[in-house]
Amino acid sequence: MESIVIDTPEGIAHYQMASCIARLRLEVESGMGFRVSTLKAVKALYGCPKQTKKGALEWLEALYEKTYGFAYGAR
Repeated sequence: MESIVIDTPEGIAHYQMASCIARLRLEVESGMGFRVSTLKAVKALYGCPKQTKKGALEWLEALYEKTYGFAYGAR
């Protein structure tokens, strides 16, 4: 199996946003939580104005599509 190396600033930023979306989606769909607040992290990293996890997930997915030109999980 070949490993993937993400070593560019753009690649790291993309991976970080994708992981935030995945964590928020998991929390919203399953009700599961983490020790560290994903919502607080999204607010700090991206300036999310939403107050709920579901609202933050929708906002972050829209930001992802605006930033990368395709919907999260489309590729």
